[in-house]
Amino acid sequence: MENFKEIFRYLRALYRYRVLFVTAFLLVMTGIGVYSLTLPKIYSADTTVFIERNVIDSLVKGIAISPSIDDRLKVLRYALLSRDLVTKTLEQLNSQIFTKSEAEQQEYISKLIDRTNLRVRGQELFMVSIKDKSPRFARDYVNTLVGKYVEENISAKREETYGANRFLAEQIEVFKGKLEAAEDKIIQFRKKNGVYFSVDEGTTLANIRELEKQIEDIGLSQDTLRAQKKQIEQQLSNLPETIDTVTEAADNNRLTEMESRLNTLLLRYTENYPEVIRLRAEIDSLKQRLEQPGNQEKTSGTTRLTSMNPLYQELQGKAFQIDAELSSLAARKLNLQKTIAKRENELRDVPTTRKELGLLVQERDSIKNIYDDLLGRMSQSEVSKQMEISNKADTFRIVDPAVLPKVPVSPNMLKMFLLAVAGGLGCGLGLVFLLENMDNRIRDIEFLEDAGYEVLAIVPNIVDPAVAKKQKFGNVMLFAGSGLYFLCFSGVFAYLIFVS
Repeated sequence: MENFKEIFRYLRALYRYRVLFVTAFLLVMTGIGVYSLTLPKIYSADTTVFIERNVIDSLVKGIAISPSIDDRLKVLRYALLSRDLVTKTLEQLNSQIFTKSEAEQQEYISKLIDRTNLRVRGQELFMVSIKDKSPRFARDYVNTLVGKYVEENISAKREETYGANRFLAEQIEVFKGKLEAAEDKIIQFRKKNGVYFSVDEGTTLANIRELEKQIEDIGLSQDTLRAQKKQIEQQLSNLPETIDTVTEAADNNRLTEMESRLNTLLLRYTENYPEVIRLRAEIDSLKQRLEQPGNQEKTSGTTRLTSMNPLYQELQGKAFQIDAELSSLAARKLNLQKTIAKRENELRDVPTTRKELGLLVQERDSIKNIYDDLLGRMSQSEVSKQMEISNKADTFRIVDPAVLPKVPVSPNMLKMFLLAVAGGLGCGLGLVFLLENMDNRIRDIEFLEDAGYEVLAIVPNIVDPAVAKKQKFGNVMLFAGSGLYFLCFSGVFAYLIFVS
């Protein structure tokens, strides 16, 4: 109830100070409206850049390594809005700022960087915009700035790829020389200390065991042969060296038969064949006996001969063969023993020399691993280089360059109109509120009753009809004039909003 009374009181005050309210409202609204018309027009230009992901980059993943575009996005703001790049942009635009002092140049560039807006949308695109009084400058500045960034970015990526390729080529040559030097050291070391030092210790021990086993086998073979020889010697001791043979054929016929058989054997075998040797020995023996008549006793029609016992000769031949095999085995055993001694000497020297050789080999292997890795990376670098040359890597592409803006983005006439109306109303209402609270006259009898005063009588206002009519006419003129003025004011702003 009290609130309604207060509202009613202020409404009566608003009517009472209606002229002052309308005047303040129109003055403030007009002032803000005139101020908005004097504000400079600001134009905005923006460029959209698409971050192009090439499908080839995913296909050659692991084969080629191209500079990551994600890393460039992380520093996009700092790189795009760097003082150096902005200065180059202004130089290309032939800006007159460079005719001024260095302090003024720095201040201008700093403000220009602050006015340049960068917005990044995900990993796909980013937009660069600027607001300026000159629409042509805004367009040229944004396009030139983004163009130079994209150009420098592509150049930097190519230079980075080429630089990596050159660096890898240089490092490959360096490590190739180191690898050859390490190989030469190992070769010289082996020549100096013997190639066997490069043999594995376990392999050498296994070789020694194998040789020892061969010696044991030779020993067993020697024992077997000696036993066989001993048995043959016993058999020989029980056999006669010669035997008597009786034949009814003539000596010459027997000799001829034996020679014929010898010739037949020579057609198939060599002189070293046992049967050939034996037969030749019998022929020689028979010839000797034929030349010594005392060894022959002739009886009527028969001839008695003494010849070598074939079994004796065979056993004797086996004995000779066993002797030869024993000699061969003994020589072989001696060689094996010498080889074992040599291997053992090598093993005794291995701990020191092998350590030195191991260090050389380790150094060579380390260099070789790096060299092989560099060769692999060089292949990747070559693929990356070809991708950059063919423009197949991820890159920035300007998909929507800035155009000359025709409509200013500031001031916003709708906002300025609403601000002028709100400002006028606020000032008018505030002025009425202030005057009402500063007025100490009592306009309500309830105030006296609440204060404890007794109201004896109320004298009503006596309204003069002529004055009332004049007052009514004044009110009509006031509201009509102010309404017409407000409509004109709104019409002006409506036109400005429409043309903008």
